[in-house]
Amino acid sequence: MKAIVDLAVITLAPVLYVLLLGGALLGLVVGITLLFDSERVMRWNATLNRWYSTRQALRPLKQTIDVKRVVYRWHRVAGVLVFAGALFTLDVLAFSYQTGALVLVFGGPGNHPGLSIAFEALRIILIVGNVAALVAAVVLCFRPSLLKGLEAAGDQQYSARAATKPLDVMHYQPKVLGTLFTVASLYVLFALGLLLL
Repeated sequence: MKAIVDLAVITLAPVLYVLLLGGALLGLVVGITLLFDSERVMRWNATLNRWYSTRQALRPLKQTIDVKRVVYRWHRVAGVLVFAGALFTLDVLAFSYQTGALVLVFGGPGNHPGLSIAFEALRIILIVGNVAALVAAVVLCFRPSLLKGLEAAGDQQYSARAATKPLDVMHYQPKVLGTLFTVASLYVLFALGLLLL
């Protein structure tokens, strides 16, 4: 295995060095051009740029899927399924859940009191949530109309348009961008030069 890693390092290191060197030189040229002739870079940008809207990407997430009709038509089946799932989860949480094993997996060997407390708190939260699911399942089986008030309060639609609108606006400051490109490229060139010494 060590021979394969050594071979990969020997073959990939020069390629990576040349790619970094070429990228740093290109970045230096673009940075200096942005500082002194930003109109030229804006023309390149107009030629190469294609704008992608987050609105179109998030549109499938905004479509509502109405399951109320199916749930209320088959409310006893849905209630029994939720009850069985909550009962099974409560059984696992009460009798099979091992905080020590989780602490060992996530924290490694040793004493980790913070992780132990966090996993025990998670266990208690899950138990409370599953008890609430048991109650909701019983109500869903026998009196689903009692859940309509809760459903109306929770059935709100929130739009992500206001939150993602700043992502759809291009903020372009050529002098700041040129300075960043130039400084970053000079830093990479300096670091690559140190590797040659």
